[in-house]
Amino acid sequence: MDRKRIFAAVSAAAVGVTAFVMSGVSSQSVFSAALGAAQQTAFMAAGIRLPDSTAMQQASTDEQSPDVTAPLETSTREVVELLPAPVTEEAPADETAAFEQEAPQPAAQVISRNITEFDDGLDYTAAGEKSGVIYRKHYTGYSGDDYIELPGGGLIWNCTTDSAETLREAVQDKPQLNIELNSPEPQVLIVHTHTTESYEPYQRDYYDMKFPFRTRDSSHNMVRVGEVLAQRLADNGISVMHDGTIHDYPAYTGAYDRSEATIRAALEEYPSIKVIIDLHRDAISNPDGSRTAPTAVINGRNAAQFMIITGCDDGRFGNMPEYLENLRLACLIQQSAEQLYPGLARPILFDYRNYNQHISTGSLLIEVGSHANSLDEAVYSAELLGDSIAEALGQICDSDDSAE
Repeated sequence: MDRKRIFAAVSAAAVGVTAFVMSGVSSQSVFSAALGAAQQTAFMAAGIRLPDSTAMQQASTDEQSPDVTAPLETSTREVVELLPAPVTEEAPADETAAFEQEAPQPAAQVISRNITEFDDGLDYTAAGEKSGVIYRKHYTGYSGDDYIELPGGGLIWNCTTDSAETLREAVQDKPQLNIELNSPEPQVLIVHTHTTESYEPYQRDYYDMKFPFRTRDSSHNMVRVGEVLAQRLADNGISVMHDGTIHDYPAYTGAYDRSEATIRAALEEYPSIKVIIDLHRDAISNPDGSRTAPTAVINGRNAAQFMIITGCDDGRFGNMPEYLENLRLACLIQQSAEQLYPGLARPILFDYRNYNQHISTGSLLIEVGSHANSLDEAVYSAELLGDSIAEALGQICDSDDSAE
């Protein structure tokens, strides 16, 4: 072995250590790294080759701790940045507790059931026959004693004998619903009493009498709109149960009795449900044979206007003593929609109707567009409606939290 070469290598390593220490790097860290490198340099300078097993062990060590040798191949500035900073405080003793505090909140979910797959065999791209005209109309500009303005925007179309003063005073309070955000349990139930209601296949200015406006194909009827609404609510932190049971086929009569059974079964399984939405579409036909599609332009796109219907009991039903709670929820959603997407909502229809709204407070019937609207207009409206409902329910959550 050439002692002069070994001595020269060790001397060079010592000089390198001194330089790193003067630059502010820990002498202990640099000395360990430099000493190992100097030893290897000395062996190579003396003509001694390390065994293969030693080289493999060194390579494995480099993969696990790349900072040990890498600084020797970089400039002094890079070494200072790569070496770990001095520890001034001890790490938290309970690292598990710190990790649990940063764990993400549970995400809302959609529970879908009873959605059947059925292909009706229709060509949804065909031009069809021009049987009648479709007019797109933006419903707005209402006036008269029957229309009650809401403080946050929107209107109530009062078709009852309840005075405007009574209703204004009643809707000043928020509905008593304890909505839980990001709960794994559903807070909202979406059903369809008239499940097979459907839309035009695409936006056009005429309709084809041979094209049916009812179908069992869940990708083109109210189930499709309900799926979009449910997912939008979940995206906003509200868990939903969406039931696609067909209640209006093969028999149309008795559909509300059958949907009531579906609703009660869902409430028994999930007592967490506070809001029940029966999702429909309207059918607006005119005396001249034309059809009207209620439409609002939102962010440059056509959306089907929606309308909330909430019932009132004049004694004929005898089972709706808390109907004003439903109206309060309707008004809260109406005002949220008006603030988020002005003109999307038609006035709330408040009338002597039941629509299974005796089952629970927080029960609403919502009509998305009409049979003259296209499916894509209804789907887009469902997205916007989901935002509006979520914003309204978020207000209830905020009020509950502040009360605590």
